[in-house]
Amino acid sequence: MDEAKVEKILSRLKDIPTLPTVVQKIIEIVDSPTTSASDLNKAISMDQSLSAKVLKLVNSAFYGFPKKIETLTQAIVILGFNTVRSLALSISMVDFFTEKKGHRLNYGEFWKHSIATSILARSIAKKAFPSIAEEAFVSGLLHDIGILILDQFVPNDYINAYKVMREENLQLYQAEKKVMGITHPEVGRMLAEKWNLPDPLLYSISYHHSPSPALDYFPIVSTVHAANIGVKILNIGGVGDEHLYRTFHVNEESRQILRLDIDFPENYEDIMNKGMKEGEDFISAITGGA
Repeated sequence: MDEAKVEKILSRLKDIPTLPTVVQKIIEIVDSPTTSASDLNKAISMDQSLSAKVLKLVNSAFYGFPKKIETLTQAIVILGFNTVRSLALSISMVDFFTEKKGHRLNYGEFWKHSIATSILARSIAKKAFPSIAEEAFVSGLLHDIGILILDQFVPNDYINAYKVMREENLQLYQAEKKVMGITHPEVGRMLAEKWNLPDPLLYSISYHHSPSPALDYFPIVSTVHAANIGVKILNIGGVGDEHLYRTFHVNEESRQILRLDIDFPENYEDIMNKGMKEGEDFISAITGGA
């Protein structure tokens, strides 16, 4: 490992600002077993833009309700506390990173991959671990957040990582390690720790390429791990290394715990086609059409 390169990366990451107040409040609600739907309503209402985006999304084709939902209170009653909480956290986190433009990354393809991973992760979790389906959705959406950080804070190094990725036919995280001495899961974990993100999200960001160290969070990390691979095999969006996943396999222990069929991910293709059509509204709303 080139310690000088790593230190350079870490010094730039110190410039990442703290979370907006509304996101901090939502995370407190995520972590607390005693908070109520009213607490969530008040937290989201602190930010008019966030409130508007939540309402836009719950009225989009992504959720497909026959009647318009007029208020956050209605949304919480109809969608449920966990879904609205996850939705608000997702929008807030994505907003934070789409304020800046990247240097090498194709943001449209990146967010397409991210929303596809979240849709597939939720679909897998609904069958294997229904109680974590909404956490799997958020974790799938934000699992590659370290890529955004590297692209925005060390753009020249990241251009070199992409060059090595293409020239040596490496997965992106392998090229990152070779060029910079650090990977996007490692950088994403640093951010998650700095921001006190919920543990399921922190572990999914950290270990989505290799879920074995995830310990108590192995089910949700396995879900994101499998969804990430599945989406890359199905070639929905991406970061440029998708062709390497055509013969890639889900971690065997993850496959077993998730009860994935031998024809995964092709057996989810119809679900993904439908989900991605509906997800276009989601992508547009959270990225401003990025």
